Amino acid sequence: MQRYLENELKRESEAAEQRMAHKLQRILMECALEKMHAVVEARKQERQTASQAMAKQQKYSLVVLNTGILANEIHQKNLDQLKKEKLYEMSVALDITQKENQEEAEKQLKEAEKTHQAIYGEVTTSLRETEAQVQILTQQLESMTAWKDNLEAEIEETRQSFQNYIDITFPKLTPGQADFILPFRKRPEYRDTKKETDNDKGM
Repeated sequence: MQRYLENELKRESEAAEQRMAHKLQRILMECALEKMHAVVEARKQERQTASQAMAKQQKYSLVVLNTGILANEIHQKNLDQLKKEKLYEMSVALDITQKENQEEAEKQLKEAEKTHQAIYGEVTTSLRETEAQVQILTQQLESMTAWKDNLEAEIEETRQSFQNYIDITFPKLTPGQADFILPFRKRPEYRDTKKETDNDKGM
């Protein structure tokens, strides 16, 4: 009986060991399977994380690229706007300078015209005064010439009358004997001033 019990205990012990071994083997297999699943899941998570990180990096790079392009476009627009403003300022400054130069030129031209008119007026006045003086002198000269001609005529008449008186009073005098009474008169040579004045005006 004791041996039977020992055999039963032995069989139960072996059966228990076998069950324990199977259970341990199953646990080990389950652990290995779980480990394999965990590795697969970890690799999947790593791939997803890497993919997400790459997507974020690509998105960030795209944002940076778009931001750079946008910044470049904004910078170019600012440069174009600044260029337009500078061109407009230069155009306005050029217009102002041209207007100022034109106003200055017109001012100088008006001053030159005023000076010319003043000089022309002075010259015209001086010329008129000179012409008036010349006319007065011409009239005086004509009066003096007429007076001289009248005086010459009177002298000639007086000499002729005196010569007639000598001829009647002293009929026997030979030519030249009465020269001490009525000496020979030399006629002065007078230039025709009126003709010279007319010639000067023609020149």
